[in-house]
Amino acid sequence: MEPPIDFQVPSDKDAIASTPAGDGQDVLVSANCYAANPRVDAEGAIIEETSAFRSDVELFYDYHTLLWDPEREQTLDNRDDAVASDVDWASSRVPEIHLDNEFVFADGMSATLSQRVVESVDRCSMTIHSEAAFEEAGDRTLYTLLNFGINGHSHEDPNAVHEAQARCTPDHDVIVADDDDRFLAIVQEHDGKRRFDGYRIGHAGESTGRQRSAWAEIYEDNNGWLTNSTAGAGDLDGGFGLFVEDVERVEWTTAIGFAHDAESAIHHAVAALDAGYETDRAAFVDAWESWHAGVTTAPTGEDAVDDRYERSLTAIRAARDSSGGMVAGAFKPKNMTYRFIWPRDQVIMIQALLAAGADREARDAVAWLDDVQITGDVVDDRGIERHGTWWQNYYTDGSPHWTALQLDQVGGPIYAHWLTWRETGDDGVLDAHYDMSRRAAEFLLEWDNGWGFPDAHQDPWEETWGHSTEGSAAAIAGLRCMAELAEARGEDEFAVRCRKRADVWADNFETYCYRTGTPYGDHFVTADKPEHGGDPAPDARPDAAAFMAYWPWNVVAADADTMRSTVELTEDPAWVAEETPCIGRYPGDRYTPTGRPDDGGWPLCEAYADVVRWQSGLDPDAIATHVREHAGEWTTTANLLPERVASDGTVDWNSNLQWSQATYVLLVESRLRGEPYGLAPGRTDSS
Repeated sequence: MEPPIDFQVPSDKDAIASTPAGDGQDVLVSANCYAANPRVDAEGAIIEETSAFRSDVELFYDYHTLLWDPEREQTLDNRDDAVASDVDWASSRVPEIHLDNEFVFADGMSATLSQRVVESVDRCSMTIHSEAAFEEAGDRTLYTLLNFGINGHSHEDPNAVHEAQARCTPDHDVIVADDDDRFLAIVQEHDGKRRFDGYRIGHAGESTGRQRSAWAEIYEDNNGWLTNSTAGAGDLDGGFGLFVEDVERVEWTTAIGFAHDAESAIHHAVAALDAGYETDRAAFVDAWESWHAGVTTAPTGEDAVDDRYERSLTAIRAARDSSGGMVAGAFKPKNMTYRFIWPRDQVIMIQALLAAGADREARDAVAWLDDVQITGDVVDDRGIERHGTWWQNYYTDGSPHWTALQLDQVGGPIYAHWLTWRETGDDGVLDAHYDMSRRAAEFLLEWDNGWGFPDAHQDPWEETWGHSTEGSAAAIAGLRCMAELAEARGEDEFAVRCRKRADVWADNFETYCYRTGTPYGDHFVTADKPEHGGDPAPDARPDAAAFMAYWPWNVVAADADTMRSTVELTEDPAWVAEETPCIGRYPGDRYTPTGRPDDGGWPLCEAYADVVRWQSGLDPDAIATHVREHAGEWTTTANLLPERVASDGTVDWNSNLQWSQATYVLLVESRLRGEPYGLAPGRTDSS
């Protein structure tokens, strides 16, 4: 299927959903409201990349619902032809996805399509309840069409066969698709009938011939007729119809089952229809309400703040893969996804989960870090022996995706282990992951440049190789956390060694990471001695990641002259969004939808800057204003936070981002406590 809009424009996700218990945890659904993205010429809302068993492998892509009106000879698609749309959750605690689309036919007749989506707790399936309403009664055909995107990543078999077939049994019609490992089955029901009024398996993008796509048959032909095609192999789409006579309103249910074999996938889909949407919804609601009852809920008494707080926690939990890690996001900036697991992002999510009392998920995420740590004799493409470190990010099965060395992804996991142990008071946590943290600390101890500072590494923005400010601070924090872990285990000598190395690095921190007299002023920079230059250069520009040197890494005080001079520069128009107080990563940032420095900001960067403003005394109300007012300007239609916003605060790039959700939770929790939550240990007299 060749969509008429350019999918090189980011496909932001306004909402995601999964379950916090049961087999539904294996399913991750995402939905996108194109009407909220001014850079895309579409106004509709659809379910998009949906995965099962692995959050980074989609089983189908666009889930289209199309309305055919024979009197008007017009087919309207819910992505491309809607005139208005919305995506939301049922509530902040229950991520039942609601999609609403409005249509106007050529003669002015209006129609609406409302869809509700839940995942089953009891089985690996999802159910979609649809209701179409028309201004006038008439005969209609409602079509369902989706791309079978069962497609592994490059580390899997690139020649895997993607197959689909339609089966008609005495009880139901079903379409099954698979890649020999992952299977899905889709069925529909209307007034007790589980039949398709026409069905087609086609080849995506083929507009003519025997293999022409279901999209071409349904949308391009625009005649209300499907030429049945029962099977195919390759890059496939599939569609089927539901014909109804003389109606103004019609409701129907579609269920999709997932499994590792065809019969089980069919069983799950049919069982979802047997149970009914409301039954599965009730179990879904109960599972989510039960989960929220076990964590901090609505902590402030301020409706807007508590709504975003609960939604942030819900999103983080929904992004949890069955491996125990949490994917960074579910969006597609261009032709790739963010459905990978970054150790750094895990660390901040662990910090947020602990702050909210979600100890079980935090423990699981630490265990995930332990499981994927590099423990063998492995040398990367720079010739660095990586024993004790982590890869830059991971596929959800634990295999490496990007592989550069980032020190916040070495010191950070030690910090996450230390914080989980400290917050739970459980020495079992200390013992279970002690070897993990010790291996990481041993790597850091050896990663000295010979002059009293951490050797070169990639910065957190994954652009610069050098002595990054944030990565170096994370390395110092990691060693200080290790010292406390080692003391608790009776390894006093190792604790002293870690503290001494951390203190030497801290003593040299400003020498490497702080600059005076740059075109911007006096400030911490992205990185010292960058391998490559830039405009502005990484060693001559202020960087929001530097604020993490205060929180959570606790290497530079918030009221230190160096930190104050850096945060004071955030008023520079080159760094902050014009119409909303949200700073970007650094002035001149080109990681934007256009690939050039656009006016805008990153909510997570503003969060770290606001903590410095708050604790330095420059703005005692910075956190309160952030969580009460500013964050509300930066959310998706489902009130979730993105990676980046445009100059006016509207979502501009990559939503929703779990790191952004985590910082919101942490700001609320820090404000309640009256101090930043989760500061790493500082310098001690014993060191």
